[in-house]
Amino acid sequence: MIKKRFLLTGILCSALFLGGCSALTNSNDETGKENEQKADKKTEEEMIEDKYFVSVQDYTGEEYTLDNGDETDKIAEENRDEVERAIKKYFKEEYKTEVKVHNIVGAIDGATVFVESVGKPHFYSYAIIPIDKDKREVDTEGVWSQEGQIETSIVSGLYAWIYENEFKELDKFVEKLPEEYPIVGIRKEANENVGGGYYTTPYYNVTIFGGRIKELLPEYLENPNKGIEEWRKMVNNSQLDPSMISISIEMYMNEKDVEPDKSAFNEIVDKLTEKEGLPAGKYSFYLHDNQINKTNGQNNKENSLEKAAPNHIVKE
Repeated sequence: MIKKRFLLTGILCSALFLGGCSALTNSNDETGKENEQKADKKTEEEMIEDKYFVSVQDYTGEEYTLDNGDETDKIAEENRDEVERAIKKYFKEEYKTEVKVHNIVGAIDGATVFVESVGKPHFYSYAIIPIDKDKREVDTEGVWSQEGQIETSIVSGLYAWIYENEFKELDKFVEKLPEEYPIVGIRKEANENVGGGYYTTPYYNVTIFGGRIKELLPEYLENPNKGIEEWRKMVNNSQLDPSMISISIEMYMNEKDVEPDKSAFNEIVDKLTEKEGLPAGKYSFYLHDNQINKTNGQNNKENSLEKAAPNHIVKE
């Protein structure tokens, strides 16, 4: 446009020049508005992350929430001693297990109570206590649990106990990873407060779907005080079905605003694949960025890297 301005004369020159400036101005305005919209969108995304996400190093599970649980949460806290007694009684009578209560989270008609077993087998679990919001009372006789949740937690703890030497090897493997790569696990407090269930560490959790280990549950409920050698005599390696044992390893980047490291991810997958002496099972490995959703204790962002179903790493 500037060259044209010098070639043309008079009104025609002015008209073309002004018209060009006007077009340029409109183009700049549109570009400016587009950039502003992008900036607004980015700000909105950042606001969502600020509201719902927190660095995994800072996450303890205290912000965990369930739908419509504000009022029941307050009632449960007002009656905390009653709640704890009822939950401990439930686990002792129904599952022959002593537990300690870590966290109580209100839900629509009750409260979910997160617990940890005392002694061996070690596991995390939870039960639900009904709450009458009108009377502001807890139903200490109505404690219940979701089908199979506590049972699966018990047998996963039994598996980790029976094969404690193999699990020590797994612990050494995962605990060394943060020394070699810029990654971390979840805090122990988060597992205690909202871990939810099963045999769980800051780096992995174990779920048993069936097979010989699952069959040990009636024996446990009959006599939970068996020693480790007694349990070991009841199962051997040939009876293990890896497809019925899920071991899920989850790690996070140790710095904020950093994408999951693909190179580190691939190297860890290779090492896990080659590693011998680990517990039998089908292994998954997930590498997330540094953030975790503080309301549900998960990171299910699209940028997470995973080696999982149907491509598990299977250990016999």
